[in-house]
Amino acid sequence: MLYQSPYNEGFWFPEIDIPSLVLDENIKKASPAKPAIIDGYTGEVVFTYQSLRHDIVVFAGFLQRQLRIGHGDVVAYLSFNTTYYPVVIHGILAAGATASALNPAYKSEEIAHALKLARPKYAIIQSALVNDMNAAIRLLPDDQLKPKLFVLDGASTEYPHRDMHDILVHGSTNLLQRPRRSPEQVAQDLAFICFSSGTSGLVKGVRLTHRNVVANVFQQGYCLRDMYTPETIFTLAVPFFHVLGLAAFCCQYVSHGAPIVVFKKFELPQFLTSLSRDKVTHVNVVPPIALALLQSPLAAEADFSSVKCLMNAAAPLKQALADKLCKRMDCVLTQWYGMTEASPSVISQREGEANVPHTIGRLLPGMQMRLIDETDVPQGQPGELLLRGPNMMAGYVGPPEITDSAVLDGFLRTGDVGYVNEEGFVFLVDRVKELIKVKGNQVAPAELEAVLLSHPAVTDAAVCGVYLDDEATEYPIAYVSISKPATGNTMVALEIQAFVDGQVAHYKHLQGGVHVLEMISRK
Repeated sequence: MLYQSPYNEGFWFPEIDIPSLVLDENIKKASPAKPAIIDGYTGEVVFTYQSLRHDIVVFAGFLQRQLRIGHGDVVAYLSFNTTYYPVVIHGILAAGATASALNPAYKSEEIAHALKLARPKYAIIQSALVNDMNAAIRLLPDDQLKPKLFVLDGASTEYPHRDMHDILVHGSTNLLQRPRRSPEQVAQDLAFICFSSGTSGLVKGVRLTHRNVVANVFQQGYCLRDMYTPETIFTLAVPFFHVLGLAAFCCQYVSHGAPIVVFKKFELPQFLTSLSRDKVTHVNVVPPIALALLQSPLAAEADFSSVKCLMNAAAPLKQALADKLCKRMDCVLTQWYGMTEASPSVISQREGEANVPHTIGRLLPGMQMRLIDETDVPQGQPGELLLRGPNMMAGYVGPPEITDSAVLDGFLRTGDVGYVNEEGFVFLVDRVKELIKVKGNQVAPAELEAVLLSHPAVTDAAVCGVYLDDEATEYPIAYVSISKPATGNTMVALEIQAFVDGQVAHYKHLQGGVHVLEMISRK
């Protein structure tokens, strides 16, 4: 069965590149004095939309004239979160090149692998990361794989360097010669080479075109257009190299002209202060941030009065935690589902749909989906999600068979299992590879985790399978942390086990037991 988005009527997107969208269509039309980037630590307006556009154009001209970067080049960017991150990313794109943001937590071997995939002409780096980049370059076997280095902040005795402030103050908006792309070039030219976890342990390079990203900006914007009002202010504490940072921060929010509060990293005290001081209305969270907002004593005293909506992404947030968090903050929470290969969003909840429990939302406009279990499954039955749409990647870096192995009849295989109800809401069950086989029956850890988290004493839970040789089968085993640890944890564990077993089919019983831990580590 082929599922279509319920939001298709009236949906369209222009066949233009990202610089045309951001510099010509959106930022240029925004109120010049409207705050664009706000420092979450100080509340300072670092960029208005007028100054942001000015600085992107200046930096892009610098890249073209000084570093000779242009159409067809790839530029890697290795940096921690900074307020000028979007200036660098959009500067690379406006110069005509492809941007490839690297994880600053990568070790030298991981950087080297990413460089092999992206093959950048230049790598722009922070001075604090020069040693890591040097170590990575020494691991590259071929000089042709070794990029030229440019240090963007601080001084360097080895490599060319300039301070970003110096570039922007002494630069000119007259230097940039932007390439003008035809619709065919928009569909072919790469905007980003991102990195997605591979089953072998090595990341894959994901090729996202300008058309992919612009389509997703419009898909999200059309579906969630009620979210963008003159009062809307976003906050973002996720790593900007991640596709969520690149797409949400650098493209989605900037394209819609909303103020964005940003952080170098998530630190709860500063995060809470900013929510109140900066009158944040929409908060991007990932499950660890949501958990901190729920459990920390600091959050119990915080002012959440301006917050209207929490937007959870990167991993599903358990419904029990979502309910507790919304009650504490007196707001709604929406789930967003996506992946690097989708630029990144494919399914989301609108604010008015936040009262539908357990769902991740409905397909964004332009998306198509199949659910399969070897063959297509009927509506209401679980199957692996297969996705197709204008935002889906051009493919992985490397030989075609790498992409072919992840695609079935033009649909990307997600590895996620879910089902669709009659209203078109999608419900995730679990990952294909994480299912527990109990005497031939499939058990989804996520289902049992949701039941565990509905217990009033449980604050976090994880379920996996344990294999028993004497019975030649797996059984579910649970690990939990509880709100009030006590010396009688064994009795608490037995009570929690009985609580779960009383709510699920016999083959889903926690026959591996329940084990109480001080903290559950997820690596």
